[in-house]
Amino acid sequence: MRMRLAAIGFACAAMLAACGGAPDAPPPAPSLTASASPAPSPTASATPAPSPTPTATASATPMPVPTATPSPTPAPRTITDEDVLGLVYWTEFEFWNGYPLVGETSPAVLDTLRAMSRDDAWLPYLIDLAVVPAPYSAFVYRTLLDARPGEVPVFDWVEGRGPRAPDDDAPLYLAFKHRLVTGIQERMGAFLDPAKPRALSAQEVFWGGVRVDGIPPLESPAFVAPEEAAAWIGVKDLVIGVEINGDARAYPRRIIDWHEMVNDTVGGVPVSLAYCTLCGSAILYDGRAGGMVHRFGTSGLLYRSNKLMYDRATNSLWEQYTGEPVWGDLVGSGLRLAILPVVHTTWEQWLAAHPDTRVLDIETGHSRDYREGAAYARYFASSGLMFPVPDRRGPLAVKDGVYAVRHNGEVTAYPILLLGERGFVEDEIGGERVVVFATADRTGARAYAAGGERFVSFDADAGVALAEGGARWRLTEGALLDGSGGELARLPGHNSFWFALTNHLPAFRLYEPPDAS
Repeated sequence: MRMRLAAIGFACAAMLAACGGAPDAPPPAPSLTASASPAPSPTASATPAPSPTPTATASATPMPVPTATPSPTPAPRTITDEDVLGLVYWTEFEFWNGYPLVGETSPAVLDTLRAMSRDDAWLPYLIDLAVVPAPYSAFVYRTLLDARPGEVPVFDWVEGRGPRAPDDDAPLYLAFKHRLVTGIQERMGAFLDPAKPRALSAQEVFWGGVRVDGIPPLESPAFVAPEEAAAWIGVKDLVIGVEINGDARAYPRRIIDWHEMVNDTVGGVPVSLAYCTLCGSAILYDGRAGGMVHRFGTSGLLYRSNKLMYDRATNSLWEQYTGEPVWGDLVGSGLRLAILPVVHTTWEQWLAAHPDTRVLDIETGHSRDYREGAAYARYFASSGLMFPVPDRRGPLAVKDGVYAVRHNGEVTAYPILLLGERGFVEDEIGGERVVVFATADRTGARAYAAGGERFVSFDADAGVALAEGGARWRLTEGALLDGSGGELARLPGHNSFWFALTNHLPAFRLYEPPDAS
């Protein structure tokens, strides 16, 4: 446990750094023989009964004895539910304004931490205390770990354990996690109500370092004409382009990197542009589901290095990557937001295709450094992650870019580099032929139903594809058009880092060219 917890000392510093990098990949994770066993659960009574002390395993590393001669083995200490819950005593006010020092000076608290450190069954509790900058962090690092942050790679503990499921969470752990997060912010703690249904493990939910909506969403923001934005936007600035019912809008990355959520109405359709910078995924959701319009905020919590958003009506947590509720009253409702097409491209390319577009106004009402690349610059430039993920497998590096096409209930990932090299690829998803075209700047793509057409060439600058038989098809945001009434539908898709697919979708396919060796 010494080495695994020492990793978290470094992880904590990396997580809370605004744009920190991380090693490309961890070494083989250590064996955790007891990690699959949840910690003891309290009884169902109003006053929790003491839980049995977890049985020590052969893998547990005892605290070193600072004497030359053997010391008698101390009697096992029974850790009660009250001991565990008593580790979190601070209020929200104290958290943000400086902790009292009771935790570091109380012998009972220190004895509890020492006893917990001797058994891997308590690992999730100790990690949570180490990750959150609580009064115990220094004690955990210095006394229990006997190591300095950075001496071992980060994230080993969670990545070595693999994915966690809701059934892996003991009732005591849920109560502890709820109390811990409530001590950071009461409003945030309410998202993790142990009494609410959930579809994920609390062991993989981490605080992202900000309050609820500390990364402020933009609510029905203002847009300006291209000439009004000319003073600040550059031709190579990256934008997320959207067009619905003839209403074309550009959302510059330099702005939405700081906000990560835009609740808007485009072409009469209420939408939310949910952007997870950590996953490199700006996904446009139709807000209409279940007979109501959903609007979203940022919870301040993360799951597998992906933001957990929340809906304003029920305070249920939703996965940004899937558009499904994962903790709260809406879990089990069958709700899933529909994904709409977007394109990741440069302002120059978007404006050339949409001269009548409007662009998100840089005057957002918030004070931020909106220069191109100012937000998350180190993260985007690095090959590492800031938060743990349980699955790094695959033929691509964790932050390689892909274009994820979602069609007929299936998801296929097309490497951005491959699309840029080939210009376009033809494929089949869910039994239907599709064609995916790279943007001229090679930063994104667009996907369409292909029907019976087979394409022979593509002029990315002109946005025109030539099919067998000579038909010329023009790319638009709504469809492929052949100029004589023919139309092939646009398919939902978005950019993404590779790791987001492997960690957030139960099944997907990576496109491999037929001629790949």
